[in-house]
Amino acid sequence: MDLGIKGKVAVITGAGRGIGRACAVSLAKEGVHLGLNELDTESGKQAVEEVKALGVDAILVPGDISKEEDVIELFKKTYERFGHIDILINNAGISPKLPFYEITAEMFDKVINVNLKSNFMCSKEAFKYMKDNGWGRIVSLSSLAGVMGGIKSAAHYSASKAGIIGITKTLAKQVGQYNITVNCVAPGRIDTAMTRMLPESVQAELVAQIPLKRFGQVEEVAKVITFLASDGGSYITGTCVEIFGGYTG
Repeated sequence: MDLGIKGKVAVITGAGRGIGRACAVSLAKEGVHLGLNELDTESGKQAVEEVKALGVDAILVPGDISKEEDVIELFKKTYERFGHIDILINNAGISPKLPFYEITAEMFDKVINVNLKSNFMCSKEAFKYMKDNGWGRIVSLSSLAGVMGGIKSAAHYSASKAGIIGITKTLAKQVGQYNITVNCVAPGRIDTAMTRMLPESVQAELVAQIPLKRFGQVEEVAKVITFLASDGGSYITGTCVEIFGGYTG
């Protein structure tokens, strides 16, 4: 199935591993060129090599996307390389796990800055380029914790992911006139490095709550994101797609 995005250019934050890396590979398979952001330079370089092997061009722009100057640099360098920016995948995030009464104001600010403020800044920067194109796709990563509240996830993480849903719905209303769609996905229990760090007993407990009786794979999330970023998702906007494996809380 041709998704109609060959030759488009996507910016992906946190593209070095997990869902971000899977998105880079999925979009590369559709012929999308990539401006990849990653704080860890080594994993970012590996992602660039992997997608280039699929026949597309890609650059790595290392940086901390909670800092406005790094966000501006990411988009500036991507535009200089490719001449247009069409797709933004807001993926970067952190997920510390601790009880809410142990969260300091400094910890709270850090999670909000990395997960939510960066989403706002990247979306704002992307809009500058997409508006002139008359075409754009913004897809952000929310979470099960943002939809239902966190049990294992911490309060500041849940708040940041709920905020992403709010930003998504608001931006969709405000930028639709420019043929830009804005959506988010909310993955549930996905097999990532962070999930594998949990004790086996906790992992088994979580799997038991999922009707499909398994964790999701990063590739399964990436396929949904790729569809939302394509011509196939042209009339989907302001939506949060839940990828929970049937879990209803």
